[in-house]
This record gives sequence, structure tokens and C-alpha cells, in this order.
Amino acid sequence: MKRIALTAIGRDRPGIVASVTKALFDHSCNIEDSSMTILQDEFSMILITKTPADTDLETLQYDLKVAGAKVGLTINLKEMAEEPEGVALAATHILSVSGADKAGIIYRTTELLAQWEVNITDLSTKILRINDQDVYIMMMEVFLPIGLDGATFSERLDTLAKALGVEISLKEIERYEQL
Repeated sequence: MKRIALTAIGRDRPGIVASVTKALFDHSCNIEDSSMTILQDEFSMILITKTPADTDLETLQYDLKVAGAKVGLTINLKEMAEEPEGVALAATHILSVSGADKAGIIYRTTELLAQWEVNITDLSTKILRINDQDVYIMMMEVFLPIGLDGATFSERLDTLAKALGVEISLKEIERYEQL
């Protein structure tokens, strides 16, 4: 089996996912991991797929480009190592940031997380209209490293929140045991 990373972006419209996944299905590809979203009026996707070992990657790429062109997508493929290099980290906490929009919120927040070796497993941002005001919202799923000094880390988050004029909240993700 071969592993392929596929990225695609284009103006949002119905049928995008069906078009791309049909081309993959026609080549016996199995989608193992995916992230798809609409950012303003642009649709974006990232897929990790496994393809049969005998798949002609040039033909697959051509067929995906044809499928993408029909729905206005730009598609790129990247061949990956056969097996993941490590186990994917499961998020342990949700970190949220909310307040007035301004430049630097993502940078300053992620810079602090990097300094504390906190791994971001998912990040999304939106500007919401609430009571006639634009409110910036950032949500992150994060993995806190074992042994992190929680009290000092929380103090640093509070200091950052004050500097940015936003609210920052960190909550542990509840885990449920299977029955």
C-alpha cells in the first residue's frame, strides 16, 4: 500500500467532496484521515489515503485534477512514508480565545504554546457577530505534555490574555470508558 496526502482548495459549492472521493474510489483508495472546512467562501480539504501498491500515481493525480477542475478545485498530492512515523496524539484539553479581533492573536497564543511544548492537534477561528459587535473566536484542541507545571502555565495564559485584551480558557477533555 502507498499513503498519499491530498490537499485541495477552491470556491465552495455543492458536489466538491463527491467529486474528489469518486476519483479516489475509482482508484481503490481508502481515506484514513480527513479534515474539510469552509473558510469564508473557500472550501479546503486535507485527506490521507491508502492506495493499492500498484496504483499509477501519475494517472491518479491526472484523474484528481480533472475531477477538481469540474468543481473549481486546485488539488495537490504528496506521497508519504508507508507507515506513520508515530502515534497521533489525542488532544487532552480545549483552549479557547475570545474577544475583539486584532492582528497577532494566533501568533502570540501559538508562540506561548510552542514555548511550553504544547502540541496543537486542531485549530479553528471565526469572527461572529454578537449584539452588533464582531467577536473573534479561536478554538484549539491541544495536547499538554506530561509533567507540565499547570499552575505556572495557567499564569502565563492569564498574562497573555491581559496583554491581548481577550479571554482565554483551558479545559480538560473528559474521557469516557467504553462499556
